[in-house]
Amino acid sequence: MCTCYKCNTKLDDTNWMASFKKRNQQICKSCYRDRFNSKNNKINNPKALYINGKYISRKDPRYKIFKPGNYKNINDAMFESSAASTIKDGYVYVITNRAWPDWVKIGMAIDAEDRLSGYQTSSPLRDYVLEYSVHSNDRRASEQEAHTKATKICIDSNGEWFKMTVEQAKHILDNLNEQHNGLPKETSEDKKEDKLQKRSQQEDLWTYAENKEAERAS
Repeated sequence: MCTCYKCNTKLDDTNWMASFKKRNQQICKSCYRDRFNSKNNKINNPKALYINGKYISRKDPRYKIFKPGNYKNINDAMFESSAASTIKDGYVYVITNRAWPDWVKIGMAIDAEDRLSGYQTSSPLRDYVLEYSVHSNDRRASEQEAHTKATKICIDSNGEWFKMTVEQAKHILDNLNEQHNGLPKETSEDKKEDKLQKRSQQEDLWTYAENKEAERAS
């Protein structure tokens, strides 16, 4: 007697597909439909909706409001469902908080200053600082490129946060392949250090990281 390896139901001609029976693939029609068919599989289904890692069923009112996708939070879901989600250009930015002095956040937004204001609401001290931002024709592609480059030279990383100096993050933004419209925007108070000397040090570090990456690939 053959049974379904998922639900232990006895397999017969009514619940066992002929093609599966021929290959001795012991799974009933119901289990296959629920767990493997992409139309019903929550993970593979392109029409599935996740918010903050939680699956949102089609019976949930939020499913009728938001586009299918996997969103970090409800604000992201709201944004993707708005007309603003079709705008490609924007800014890639560097944000810091003195609570984590060795870390920087590299992110993207249509308006970097507005994104900073959003972060300030989560801090009673309003101590987030927008250190730097550059304009991009494709902010998502530029952010992804910036994250890839930051991962190569940072000490540690967690999502969009990287353990590296602000100057290193600025250097990454200044050297993105995506064509920028306008000049980079300096948003923190200019320091009186020799920037030419700093750029040389940054380029040495970047060259070192690229060489290391090439060695690992060879």
